[in-house]
Amino acid sequence: MNKFLLLIVAFSFIVSSGFAQTRSATQLSIGGELGFPVGQIASVYGTVLGASAKLEIPIFESRAFFTVTGGISDYLVKLDYVNPVNAGIKTNIPPLTYIPFEIGGKYYFSKIGYVEGDIGVSNNINSNYSAAKTAFIYSPVIGFSAPTNKHTATVDIGLRYEGRVESGGAVSQFALRLAYRFKLK
Repeated sequence: MNKFLLLIVAFSFIVSSGFAQTRSATQLSIGGELGFPVGQIASVYGTVLGASAKLEIPIFESRAFFTVTGGISDYLVKLDYVNPVNAGIKTNIPPLTYIPFEIGGKYYFSKIGYVEGDIGVSNNINSNYSAAKTAFIYSPVIGFSAPTNKHTATVDIGLRYEGRVESGGAVSQFALRLAYRFKLK
């Protein structure tokens, strides 16, 4: 899996250097995320909090962008969770913490509306985690970037589904990302 991560980083560098001559501006967004788990994991975890940074590199002079995203996601245990194995006794279960790294594409279908698709790897940094430490991750997104009052930056709001594919099933969430997006010089 480390070779796969190295391949993603090398591909990102090659693609970004190839697009350096375009007139469209490279942009960076930094934001927070609030989500809720879906699937089997939703019986234990109730909320997902996260933060991320996304680099958008224009593809020629079109509405399409190559994206590189990194962040952190914490799956928090439900406040009222009671482990059924321990006969109703509350159990101290730590949150699940993931560090995702994704590459993908973003297409603006209007001046502010976009769709995006990302793939990559997700690393679990918990020491007590029994499943794979590194797993494949995918994330389709729909959202919009509304300009601020000075039109120098935008507020980016995106709704996404994120799936981490593991041998025992998927760790998935729906999340809302609110970010500040600005041009890099």
